[in-house]
Amino acid sequence: MKIGAYMTAVRSLEVPKTQRASSTRFMDRSGLKTAESGGTWALLGSRLGDLKDTAEEEKKEAFGEEETPKDRSEALKIYEAVKSGGRNPIEELRRPPKVPYEHLAKDGVINYNGVCFVCDEKTNSICLGDMTDEKNVLNIPLSGGGHLKVNRANIGQLSKAAGMFTPEDLNLIMRAIALDTKLQETEDEIDDMEANVGNQLKGGGESEEA
Repeated sequence: MKIGAYMTAVRSLEVPKTQRASSTRFMDRSGLKTAESGGTWALLGSRLGDLKDTAEEEKKEAFGEEETPKDRSEALKIYEAVKSGGRNPIEELRRPPKVPYEHLAKDGVINYNGVCFVCDEKTNSICLGDMTDEKNVLNIPLSGGGHLKVNRANIGQLSKAAGMFTPEDLNLIMRAIALDTKLQETEDEIDDMEANVGNQLKGGGESEEA
């Protein structure tokens, strides 16, 4: 009697096969969901990292690279100059040059390959040679503003200083010299013709007297 009651109690504690299969399927599904959730979070984390890197790159493109120590020192100089009431260095950069190629000048003179140009701030010009007689001086406008004044006797020196000028200015200088040369030749021809006419008239007058 006792043995039969014991076996009945054991059977009552056993889990039915259908329930065990259902429990196993539930565990499998739960594990699958957990794995899927982990993959989703990993993918989402990777995507967020890519978005963050893209945002950092766009920020650098929009605002430039991080400030270098040199940039900070320049900004500090500007701040100290403004604070002390001095001249703002930025205004110096924005100031138009007083003469062409002013950055090459030292003590009012530009010395390039042995050719000396004197800076004339009043006329915004750089001068080569004697400027006393304006009739012998070429006044050549330059592309960046201002003028190049050259005495005809010093035109040959410009070839040594050709590297100093921009291509635009070199073109202007060459055209001005070519035009002046042509004008000088025309004037010389006119002078020769006038001299010949004068000699002929003088010769004709002497023949009549004779």
